[in-house]
Amino acid sequence: MRLHNDQPSTNTTSDGVQEITPELLKSLPLRDFSDDADKADYGKLIIVAGSARLPGAAILAARAALRSGCGTVRVAAPQSVATAIGITVPELMVIPLPETSDGTIAAAAWEILEKQFEPCDAAVIGPGLDSNAETEELCRKFLAACPLPTLVDATALLAYANQTGSKKASSGADKAPRVWTPHLAEMQSLLGSKKEIEEEQRESIAREWAASQHSTLVFKGRETLIAGAEGALYKNTAGTRGLGTAGSGDVLAGLIGGFLAQGMDAARAAIYGVHVHALAGEAAEKDMGDDGMIARDFLERVPSVLRYLRRQVMPRKEESRGGLRPA
Repeated sequence: MRLHNDQPSTNTTSDGVQEITPELLKSLPLRDFSDDADKADYGKLIIVAGSARLPGAAILAARAALRSGCGTVRVAAPQSVATAIGITVPELMVIPLPETSDGTIAAAAWEILEKQFEPCDAAVIGPGLDSNAETEELCRKFLAACPLPTLVDATALLAYANQTGSKKASSGADKAPRVWTPHLAEMQSLLGSKKEIEEEQRESIAREWAASQHSTLVFKGRETLIAGAEGALYKNTAGTRGLGTAGSGDVLAGLIGGFLAQGMDAARAAIYGVHVHALAGEAAEKDMGDDGMIARDFLERVPSVLRYLRRQVMPRKEESRGGLRPA
């Protein structure tokens, strides 16, 4: 498998932006698990996602988290779609939640969600939640209280951005790391600005916002930026236009969430999530082209990309052992 950035490099621009390359990844390796590791070692993730109108987002995020190597994934979704999500992805644990008349998660779900904090290692909130005032208030409550590293996407991100009044809810970044994954329009909402963001502003905006929120920012785009809370800025140049398709962001959210649950720090989880997502898109494009690519096409190539990256950036001497283990 030959993918983007096959040759190591240390591409760092004059303003300190680091391009994601195999050489960079060697300094930020994937977790290395022993041969006797089990699902408990690979982490437990809770994904709060889905609605009557958008159940597929929860499915894509959950599958991506599982494909990232996460050991156990729980999806908390409105009760009307929870069973269908569990049947579609039988490897999941499904948590049915009370719902609003719009088919979104209701405020009464809080007591159920709160009980998931202790057994889980990380959280994802937002994919496919759909717009509803009660659901958005629940998102804000979740963010403020959740003691787990949490990826904030889509509806949850906008719920935080669109708060009104003089006192805004906490993002919870003082309790545990937060990873925010806005596209351009969502970034404008986070900034509270109607003025369009120019391409040359993306890097400074990413750095400043991440620092101000003490969080990791994944500013999605053709060249996605990852800004760390301490000022580091990374750029992903891998990928293909076929990634610009429905459900792509849900896959990315699940990947990053899965890496968080496996114990990666926020910036590293974001770097790997973004880069694996991009390389999986390249692998799918190589087989089928960009036109008509759907999220499932690159999602199913994630394990092959992870195997490729392990061999490229963290080779280890294989012990002599039996079984079907390729050299």
